[in-house]
Amino acid sequence: MRGLRGSVAAEVAAIFVLALVNLVTGLVFAAIAGDRVRADGPFASPAFPLVALHAGGVVSPLALYMYLAHAEWSWLYLIDPDRVPGLAAIPLMVAHGGLVIVGWYVGAWVQRRAERRRMMRIALGVSAGLLVLVLALTWPRLTSSATFAGYARGATVGLFVVELGYALLVALLALGGSITYVAVELSRDGRRARSR
Repeated sequence: MRGLRGSVAAEVAAIFVLALVNLVTGLVFAAIAGDRVRADGPFASPAFPLVALHAGGVVSPLALYMYLAHAEWSWLYLIDPDRVPGLAAIPLMVAHGGLVIVGWYVGAWVQRRAERRRMMRIALGVSAGLLVLVLALTWPRLTSSATFAGYARGATVGLFVVELGYALLVALLALGGSITYVAVELSRDGRRARSR
């Protein structure tokens, strides 16, 4: 067991880690689908339906599962899940999927601007930089398993000592597979939009 009490900056950053991941995913999707978005707008088919399927079919269900089955870790030991009603997982599930759509829409808006290349590089760079910073600040919380009270006492164990590690591995594989599929399809669709 090891004690991992974080700093105030780490506790504040922990709140934003998953929000940033989902926003960056949407921005990256918009960057890949730039030709389609510039030609037909942010809600063009098949680009937007692919992003919406990723958000609603993968991100949201995984968020719901994590908030219900591994609540302490999902709240990153900042909030006692026993004090949060179980129904709170539903708006959180919608929010996680919605953040992918928000990232997509912001990225699509940038793609349709005259200085799109520079703006997109700045948006992706700032987002990626923030994501790396937040991950660095929250790493002890992300790689620990404990109860809410146990984390406060420093009674934590590694993720793979309990089932949480394996659940996260499956979740990351599902997210990675979905992101890869959507990125490949958006790239193919972008080539089709460019050729017409």
